[in-house]
Amino acid sequence: MKDRAKELALDQLVKVLDRVPLVSSVKNDLSALRSLLYRRRPPRIVALGLGGSGRSCLLRSLIERRPVRDPLDTDHGHWVRVEHEGAKVDWLEIDLDDPSARSQWKSALEKEIPDLVFLTFEPRNVQDAKRIVERAKSLLPDLPEGTAALRVFALLTHSDLIGRGDLDVEAERNGLEAKIRDCGLDADPPRAVSAISGHGLEALSEAMVLALPEEARLEAARGLIRAKEARVRIGNEIVQACTAVSVTVGVTPIPFSDMVVLGPLQAMMVSALAYLSGRSLGKKTVAEWLGSLGVVGGLGMGLRYSAQTIAKLVPGAGNVVSAGVAGAGTTAMGQSAIRYFLKS
Repeated sequence: MKDRAKELALDQLVKVLDRVPLVSSVKNDLSALRSLLYRRRPPRIVALGLGGSGRSCLLRSLIERRPVRDPLDTDHGHWVRVEHEGAKVDWLEIDLDDPSARSQWKSALEKEIPDLVFLTFEPRNVQDAKRIVERAKSLLPDLPEGTAALRVFALLTHSDLIGRGDLDVEAERNGLEAKIRDCGLDADPPRAVSAISGHGLEALSEAMVLALPEEARLEAARGLIRAKEARVRIGNEIVQACTAVSVTVGVTPIPFSDMVVLGPLQAMMVSALAYLSGRSLGKKTVAEWLGSLGVVGGLGMGLRYSAQTIAKLVPGAGNVVSAGVAGAGTTAMGQSAIRYFLKS
């Protein structure tokens, strides 16, 4: 309900801007914000492989902020909404050796279309790689017509075992990559990962966020604990979009429009950055950030609003000054929130 209320508030903001001159250029920024923030949804990930290849453990390691004993519910053959410590993922595991694998896959596609695919291999069973790849390749064409090709992440799980005895990580990866290429499957170069040590999971998390559609990126960056760079990058995108809107509003010749547009816009920006960090989305988190600014920061914001309003009363150059103040103020506010919520 809160998200719906905030989306309605953004719709009201669009209606206000429709009545303000020179704002057509910011419609794209508002559309991007709506898609990123209010049409957001959990990423949809399907994990294909053989039983025991560590898929559930991998998911846990990707989203878990502290070790817990309760197992994640990752029922095989069905979409499962996994919610864990603020992370949300729609997860589908299918055992490629299961005779009902194709029927499970087709049934799952009728409900949701995945965003990306994990194809998991165990180091000591890479000899099964060709069979795994061929079975996975036979499933992927079942996607509905017009659906974009899925990004496939080939994962050499349990990489802790690699390097022990006669196993060598590069030899294992090269051998797996050759088998995938020979089978003609379009997949990323294999990655060696470990759910135990966390080896390779930071790079995997960052690549996952980049591979996802826009509406799934925020929830993915919030949920994937190791995707630190992705959180900061998305945070900067939010700030840049809000700054673009602020500059356009600042250049308009209507005094006090700042309070109508900029206040809600900047509050939305800070709330979104707090949510992206993994904290709950609400007034309390914004109050924490305001408290971190102290009296000087609060006075600075008040002076910016005053400067913008007064500048608009000055013919000609006043609008340029107001636009600069609005943009700089929004950027400063956003960067302060990024430092507090995403970099602290």
